[in-house]
Amino acid sequence: YELGVSEFGSFVAEVPAPLAIGTVTLADGSSVKGFVAEPRAVTGAEDITHLGGWRAFINAKAPA
Repeated sequence: YELGVSEFGSFVAEVPAPLAIGTVTLADGSSVKGFVAEPRAVTGAEDITHLGGWRAFINAKAPA
């Protein structure tokens, strides 16, 4: 998304918990603003980072 400063506040007001806007570090080391989750949202969750994404996670769970 690309929003002007005047639109950002109304956009953020509509982001439902446990999502939030925060700083995300990209693979190249740069940082951008993006969607993050509050820590309570991931307590006990399985880390799927090694799979490379949600689609790969779903495919790994699919019956053979």
